[in-house]
Parts: sequence; structure tokens; C-alpha cells
Amino acid sequence: MNSESVIIWTDSNRPEWFARIPIDEYEKLAGIGYTPQQIAMYYNIEVNEFMFYFSLLKSPLKYHYDRGQLLQTAKEGISMADAAATGENVTQAQRLDKMRRSIEFKNNVSKVFFDDLDV
Repeated sequence: MNSESVIIWTDSNRPEWFARIPIDEYEKLAGIGYTPQQIAMYYNIEVNEFMFYFSLLKSPLKYHYDRGQLLQTAKEGISMADAAATGENVTQAQRLDKMRRSIEFKNNVSKVFFDDLDV
């Protein structure tokens, strides 16, 4: 793949519908588990067009989707950590440990496959 075949998100190729997506709401939808395809339908955007822009390098759609998932997971983790810190809530401590392992696994997979990419 040469550099001419890679399409990078820029302001000049931004779709007109991007301006009508409230970023905070978009991140919340991602955080509660909606897929990019479902979010496209929610905003009444043609799914294939949305996915094209979502998959571009440096796409703010992808960035804010990932950020929304991160924010929600972090909020849940902080809440679990607070509940587990007292030692009274064993279930929360177990859930926190499971979440940590899951995050560590995902980070390791990303490091193996995408460590050298600056996207």
C-alpha cells in the first residue's frame, strides 16, 4: 500500500452531516455500547457512508467513539475501585479485577498489532 492509496480525514473531505452530530451525545452512545452502524442509523446517516468516514485515518468519528467507550469504562472502574477499596464489597472487587484483566489483555493485543502505527 502506498501513501497515495491511504485517505486521511481532513477538514476538506469532512462530510456535511458531521457538524450536526453532538460530540458529547455521540460519545455517550458509544459508551453505552451502540455500534458505529447503530449510531449512524440514530443520526439518520447512510451506514456505508458513515463507516467510510469512520474508518479513515485520524477520523474524529473513530476517536470520539473510542473516547466514549473509554470514558464509560473508566467511570465504571472508578466506581468499582471506590466500592472495592473499603473491602466490604467483595463482588465489586472481583468485578474490578476482571475488568483490569480485560483492559490489560486489550492493551497487549493493541501493542502487539498496532504499536508502530501513529493513527
